[in-house]
Amino acid sequence: MKHKHIGLSALLGATAFVGSVHGANVIVNPGFDNDSGTPIGAGGGGDRTITGWGSMHLYSQTYSGTQGPLLYEATSDTAADTYKGLRAPSQTVDLSTSLSGADLANIANGNGTFTFGSWMAGYSGDGNIVATQLQFFSSTDGSGAALSTFTLDRGVTTNQINTADKIVNPGGGNNATSETDPDWWAQYELSNTVPASAQSLTVTFVAGTGHAAGGANDWYADDVIVDITTVPEPSSAALVGLGGLALILRRRK
Repeated sequence: MKHKHIGLSALLGATAFVGSVHGANVIVNPGFDNDSGTPIGAGGGGDRTITGWGSMHLYSQTYSGTQGPLLYEATSDTAADTYKGLRAPSQTVDLSTSLSGADLANIANGNGTFTFGSWMAGYSGDGNIVATQLQFFSSTDGSGAALSTFTLDRGVTTNQINTADKIVNPGGGNNATSETDPDWWAQYELSNTVPASAQSLTVTFVAGTGHAAGGANDWYADDVIVDITTVPEPSSAALVGLGGLALILRRRK
């Protein structure tokens, strides 16, 4: 006796989702690209005002004070602009305006994840070490107590995924040094869950592990990312379809 098979594709085709998968860097001007004046060169002083970060020390990587390859030599970034930590800029992102309503609903249901990344280096030989910090808040303006805090620390190798030297000189004699010496450019990245009640996030720069006691914030950071992805809930149609499939399989037994 031949059995009439109902195509699984017909049933699983009902597995529609509410909203859509989202993945994008919500940080404005993640590479500190210059849009006001010119980057500061060797011996230069003063600040620059740039989109997303406000007033900060914007340095040209042609004089970066770091050891080894300059960052733009190791990446596709053609701009020589980078943040120099003589000031402490921060950026607050209102998730209610940077994400869709569907994405916010998915986060509220516990279905939001993020990838947080940054390139960092210290000034050669002065013991000043940078860390990039991400905090989520339940307010839309980054105020109140932080829901969660995540830190990428150039003073340790935890969450380190690459260095500029390993990209430019793969297998070279300085590859290991570039991992552990905070004066070399290194890339850090981590992923985790977005707090369900998060309405905003703030990125700022703080002293890393081993930072020289009483030292100035003499460090560098570039290419900051906070890439948020949400996974939508199955729709009611999907549940009906899967329920029907379960019933058919049960009858066949």
